[in-house]
Amino acid sequence: MFREGISRSSGVLAVRARQRDADSAELPCRFGFAVSKRMGGAVVRNRIRRRLRASVRQLNDEGACRGLDVVVIARQGAAEADFARLDDTLQRLIRHTANRLSGGRAVGDHPRDRETRGAS
Repeated sequence: MFREGISRSSGVLAVRARQRDADSAELPCRFGFAVSKRMGGAVVRNRIRRRLRASVRQLNDEGACRGLDVVVIARQGAAEADFARLDDTLQRLIRHTANRLSGGRAVGDHPRDRETRGAS
């Protein structure tokens, strides 16, 4: 996962994802969750996982994520974040990651990146 995939982070969550083989390309995404003990006790960690699972369920039901293996890593602040913030952050990260892995725009292809390179 860590050698082949790509990573993306935003505030309270980080995501590592990789494309599965061609046979699994149309299957819903598989998700794993990593919530450190530094987040708090078992009750707090399980609350974070429950919220993330609810968000993932919605993504897979909508068909927004296909053929990926994804690890979602909770970061500092995830315990204090409400469901709406976690859901919005995760959905945005997954959509961006899925787009990148399916042949979307590569790093450095954004027009702003070209302007910055030309200015140096």
